[in-house]
Amino acid sequence: MEKKTYDVIGMHCVSCSSAISKLLKKNKDIEDVEVYLSDSKLVITLDESKVSDQMVAETVGRLGYRAVPANNEK
Repeated sequence: MEKKTYDVIGMHCVSCSSAISKLLKKNKDIEDVEVYLSDSKLVITLDESKVSDQMVAETVGRLGYRAVPANNEK
């Protein structure tokens, strides 16, 4: 499992962050989801061989937000 950080565009309230977290947690290949509203960040512990950045972006996109890999990835 690997931790990945994403910038979330369009998230502006607790309901937004809660909806993102709930939807991502439905994926069995995602072990943990942390949503930081104040920083507009999303940190996911996932199986990178099964969950791609595109899959995360599409899932978050279904709720009307954009998730892009954070620039500070190591």
